[in-house]
Amino acid sequence: MAEQISRIKRKEIPEETLRERNLNEVAKSVSENKEAILKGIDLLESLNQSGTLDMVNAFVKHREDALEHVMRELNKPQYSKILENLTNLVLLLGDMNMEDLQSFAGRLNHGVKEAAASEAPEKTSYMDLIKALKDPEINRSITMLLQFLRGMGRE
Repeated sequence: MAEQISRIKRKEIPEETLRERNLNEVAKSVSENKEAILKGIDLLESLNQSGTLDMVNAFVKHREDALEHVMRELNKPQYSKILENLTNLVLLLGDMNMEDLQSFAGRLNHGVKEAAASEAPEKTSYMDLIKALKDPEINRSITMLLQFLRGMGRE
């Protein structure tokens, strides 16, 4: 019968060899990620120049105190309605079709620009309104507004 193994002698790696392996591994990783590291250094430089890095560093070191102050401030009655509305706004944005809304907002912005730039007469008569309906752009806009009102009133 074979003799039972009672002592295991582990092969010990010298400290110098381990350090050399680690340095080679780090050098390889730095070489493979050179561009990302340079961008990270550039970002840190920008944050440092703006003073933001010091602020973030102080915030992290004193996070319990900072979060306590932030929460105390947010618990004030003047901010409660804002926080409620913010939640409802996020839920509302989830329900909206952003492509249609963006198109509508673009047209609305263009119309506001035109209205601000024009110097319309003070009073518009009924005949002016009827004549304006012959203009294709005005007719298209009024048709769009009527469709909007029809859709808004539908249940």
